[in-house]
Amino acid sequence: MNHDTEHVQKPAVAHLIWWFLFAQGGVIAAILLPVHILVQGILGPLGIVRVVDRNYDTWATVVGNPIVKLYLLVLIALPFFHFAHRLRYLLVDLGLPAARSLPAQVIFYGAAIVVTLVTIWILLTTVPISFG
Repeated sequence: MNHDTEHVQKPAVAHLIWWFLFAQGGVIAAILLPVHILVQGILGPLGIVRVVDRNYDTWATVVGNPIVKLYLLVLIALPFFHFAHRLRYLLVDLGLPAARSLPAQVIFYGAAIVVTLVTIWILLTTVPISFG
């Protein structure tokens, strides 16, 4: 048995992470985002359901809740990873060889990471976390 030709396949962990973020971002963009827009943007202004209004006191009370902060982070960040992955593979499918390169991955996924970090920073600095 020749040991030179044997090689153990390692799982592509980075590829797995990007595909996971892509899939979850797709679920959020397809299900949660339209429901959020329907409730907060259509049913709320029509007076059918109670929603967060533009009054700062109401807004600050709701956004201070850590669960709401986590919800907003997921609602904003995951669709950006979905968009980055979909746009990169669109360019690959169109035959652009540079889209497979490491710099392209850094640009696309790096932009999604930057959006996530900015979202975290905004959520942590705008309204302090309150449990009441």
